[in-house]
Parts: sequence; C-alpha cells; structure tokens
Amino acid sequence: MSIVKMSRLRIVAPRTIRRPLLSELTRSGCVEVENSADTLTDPQWSAVLHRLDDPGDSARKLNALNSALEALGKYAPAKSGFLTPRRQITEQAFKDPQKVEEALAAAEQLNILTRQIASIYAEEGRLTARKAVLVPWKSMNIPLGTEFGTKFKVLFGVCPSGIPSSVLLETADAIECCSLSLVSSDREQHYLLMVSHLSVLDESLDQLKSKGFSLVSFKDVQGTAADNIAQMDHQLADLDRQRGQQIAEIQSLASWKEPIEQALDTLTIEAHRDDVLNGLMATAKTVYLEGWVPSESEATVAEILEKQGCAYEFSAPAEDEEPPVLLHDPVLMQPYGMVSELYALPTYSSGLDPVPFMAPFFFIFFGLMMADVGYGVLISLGGYWILKKARPQGGLRDMAKLAVQCGISTIFWGVMFGSYFGNVITAFTTNMLGRPITISPVLFDPLTNPIPLFIISIVFGIIQLFTGMGLNAYGMIRRGDIVGAICDIGFWYMLLGGFMVCIVNVKVGLAISAAGALGILLMAGRSHKSILRRLTSGLGALYGATSYLSDILSYSRLLALSLATAVIAQVMNTMATLGGKSVIGWIFFFLIFIIGHLFNLAINLLGTFVHTSRLQYIEFFGKFFESGGRRFAPLYNKTKYVEVIKEGK
Repeated sequence: MSIVKMSRLRIVAPRTIRRPLLSELTRSGCVEVENSADTLTDPQWSAVLHRLDDPGDSARKLNALNSALEALGKYAPAKSGFLTPRRQITEQAFKDPQKVEEALAAAEQLNILTRQIASIYAEEGRLTARKAVLVPWKSMNIPLGTEFGTKFKVLFGVCPSGIPSSVLLETADAIECCSLSLVSSDREQHYLLMVSHLSVLDESLDQLKSKGFSLVSFKDVQGTAADNIAQMDHQLADLDRQRGQQIAEIQSLASWKEPIEQALDTLTIEAHRDDVLNGLMATAKTVYLEGWVPSESEATVAEILEKQGCAYEFSAPAEDEEPPVLLHDPVLMQPYGMVSELYALPTYSSGLDPVPFMAPFFFIFFGLMMADVGYGVLISLGGYWILKKARPQGGLRDMAKLAVQCGISTIFWGVMFGSYFGNVITAFTTNMLGRPITISPVLFDPLTNPIPLFIISIVFGIIQLFTGMGLNAYGMIRRGDIVGAICDIGFWYMLLGGFMVCIVNVKVGLAISAAGALGILLMAGRSHKSILRRLTSGLGALYGATSYLSDILSYSRLLALSLATAVIAQVMNTMATLGGKSVIGWIFFFLIFIIGHLFNLAINLLGTFVHTSRLQYIEFFGKFFESGGRRFAPLYNKTKYVEVIKEGK
C-alpha cells in the first residue's frame, strides 16, 4: 500500500544484441527506458557517444497493414459482437516472423486491389464529368465536330437561363445568313446551335455575345452527343464490372483479417522499439541505455542483462531526480487507482499512495448515494458481464471491477434503507394486485426520516477529513517536521475534535477546543519573530475554521444524491401503476418501469460517480495530496487485437 521504490538503471550493451535485449526487457514489463540524448550536452559524453541511427522499416509495414485492414473493413466488413474479447495466442505464434511476412504479402495484394479500385473511381469521375457536359446536346443529331463546308460555320454556345432564349433567337433572325436554334435548357443555361455564313460571322457573334451568348467547344469529340454518351455509358458499365471484380477479390481475402491484425500488433511493438533505439546513445560497438526499474524487480532484470552479456548498474535516485511513480495496492483496491489517476499521480518524493485511504470512502459514498438494491444488482452484473465478455485491459477493466464493488455497496445501503427499485414492491402490490406488501428498511427510510442520513453523511465527512489531516501530519513527520505536525495538524484536531466531545461533555469539549484554538493562535505564525505578527497570523489561521465547516457541509451531498435517486424511482413507480389492473395497464407498467428506471439509473450513475470523485479530489485530497508525479511507463507488449499468453518464464 505504497509507492513502489525505484532504482536508476544504466546499461552498456553490445550493439549487435540491441534488439534481442529490448525484446527481453519488453517481455519482462518492468523497465522504463529514457531518451539518453541529453547526455550529448555533456562534453565528456559527447566525445565518445553519438545518437544511434537505427532506422527500421516497421513504420512502412504498419502503413501497408493499416491500409489493408481499412480496405477489408470497407469492402468485406466482418460482424463482431458487442465487447468482443481479443483473441488469445501464444508468444511463439505472436513472434513468428513467417506469419508477419505472410500477412504483409496478403496486405500488398489488398493494397494493389484498393489502388486499382481508386483508379477506377477516378476514371468514372472523369467520364461522368464529360458525360454531364454532353447531356444537354443529346437531342441534337449534328456531329459535334462538323464544319458544314467552307462557307458556313457551325458553332455551339450557351447563355444564362435568366436571359429568355427568344431574345437571342430574334437577334439572330435579324442577321442575314445567320441561324440560331435552341437545343435544350436547364436551370442554369440555354444550349444553342448557331450556323453562320463566314461573311457575317464576326458581326453575328458580336451581337449575340452582347445578349449573353458565349461559345463552347468540344475537344477531341467526334460524332453526335448521343453517340458519345452511349459510348461513355458502355465504358462506365465496364468500369463498374471491373470494380465489382476487384471488390469480389478483396472479399475473397477476408480470411486474412485476423493474421493482418496480429501482424499489426507485432509490428506496432517493433515500431515502438525502433523509436526507443533512435533515442539512445551509442559508440561503434556498444549502446547506452538509461532508465528506471522497480527495486523489487532488480533480480529479474539483472538475470536478463547477465544472459545478454551487458554491463549494468542499479543505483538509488539522486536527490535532484524525480523517478516515475508506480502504485502497488491490494487486488481489491487496484480499481480505485484509476479514480485517483483521473485527478493526478502523487509525487515520488511524497512516498504516500492515496488509494488505500481513499478506496473505503469511495466504496461507502457511492453506495450511500445510489442506495438501491435493484440498481446495485444491475451495476454489479454489468461490471461482471464486461469482465467476462470482453476480458478488457487498462482503464475499462478497472472501471468494470469498480462497478462490481460499487454495486455491492449500493445493494448494502439499499437493504439498509429498504429501497428495491424505489418502492416498486409496495406500489405494484397495492395498485396492481390490491394486496399491499411492504419491505421495511433495516435502518430507516431516508424519504420519511432524512435527518439520520444527514447525520451519517456528516459523520463520514468528519472521519474522512480527519483521515486526510492525519495523512498530512504523517507526511510532515516523514520529512522530519514534527513541530509542524503538532502545530498545524495536532491543534486543529483538538479544536475540531473538542466540538464533537461536547456531544458527550460540554465542559470537557470546550476546554479541548479552547486549548487547540490557543495553540493555533500562538503557533500558526511561529516563523515570525514579532509577537504582533505571530498573533495576526494566528487569527488568520483561526478564521480557516470556516473552511473546515464548509468542507464538512459538502458531505451533505451524500444525503442529496441519495434522496434524488429515491424520489425519481418513486415517481417512476407511481407513473407505471397509473394504468391500473387492465391489460393495457400491465403493458404500460412494464414499459414505464423499464424505461423509467433505466433513465434514473443512467443519470444517477453519472452523478454519483462525479460527486463521489469530487469529495475525494476536493475535500479529501486537498488536505494532504502532493500531485505532480509521472506514471511509470515500462516497455511492454501492448496489443490492440490479440492477447498474448506467456509461455513459461
């Protein structure tokens, strides 16, 4: 239940075994390798070391595999269930280079087919655009490239649809030896055929252009528009057939999806090793690695390094170093580490893991806010189902485990308060069966008697705040500041604790509080030499009692969220039974019951998680937590598609 002690690791390894060494360290999962490029700033190092230039081709291969997988997803999508677990394979199969090469060969086939399909789409786009230009001229039986002899000129033109075509036709009629006819019109333009004698061609064009007429030309087009359109339709149909063949060929390679995914995971890890290698310093014969390892794993790492023939050294962190943070908690408390990390990681120097102290409060507070047996069962079953169905890793696994535990807490407090989907048992048996059945709470019903729950909320709040103050005192003592622990924490314990003693004995309680207040008044400003400044600082510190009162009252949200869950549940139950004992009433009951309670569960699940976390982050962590730690990030086989099963040691 603490922050794991870290050791600085330095390794000098033969350059020839750099990749096998990184592979073994990755398999161990307990070594974080740092970028050692900073050592080049030291003249003594730069004289003998240079940055390792070790480019691999993993990135290129990854691009090929990703493109192939994208093609399969587009043209040969495979159905997968919700939260489908990753496939399990052995280490030997995962590292098999032949499987990677086979997957790369299949990916290359897929990518060739994809490029061919892209080329077909591009050609289709070109033909479609050309066809769109010719469609307005389709009804015209004159070849687009005709000249009509040596004395007449055939021209094609357009004018905006906003100009009446009759204006241009009348203009052309007024010109001798010039003819203009309307071929077609659409929303944008009129399409016109012009035949003019060469002697009046320039005059005709000038007059028609003044009315909005403009010429169009058809390059490399022979025959009528209808003939060209028919030819393009034939070409488009042929391209569509070719594309269908390419897609069918891609679909025939759908069985390569899993091998490609496996190769992706393998090469992703290899690419990460390439990145690590390119951040190292080296000589002509050796490479230099520097990083961190948990002190408890030194023997495991040393065995690997001895086997590889490396020179190495373990040492304690220097005073000016801040090692990465690794939390080691009991199995039941590990899911709460996710909640803590959503806020921040503690600093390594603080030496204090907040998870064991935060977890019990989070467990209790969550259940106290939801406080319903039915909701608790659904939450626990949902978390358990995710764990069994998907075998998740990382944050989702912690969230599912947290749901199982918090569901149990919700069930417990639901029994204490007699809430089973609110008052559904009473509402259903009374309004639907006519024979009321009531389940009495073990403790009390917060809706009819909220004061005890308010008291419980405040008591839990005081306990958590006192725990946070105690952890702050522990940190001070650990740093050797015993006087600070007594003056800054001990006297506050007396001041606040005395008020609670007043419940039993007023005189004794007030005496304890007065002694604590006096201690704060005299010692809060102990760093000042002037008595006046000491007293002024002491008075300012005593005013801080209002912040403690505010923090304690913040725990009344336990009461508020618990009542909100119960009230909404009862409203849903009342609505569900409005239909009475009829068939429609029964149907109405089940619909409202399911929809209403799922809605209530969803909104209160989110609200409960947020407010429970807030109590930890603001009220609890604010009393002792030193944030700013960096997560320990060891080399390890992080996979997306497959789950690697280790074989032996």
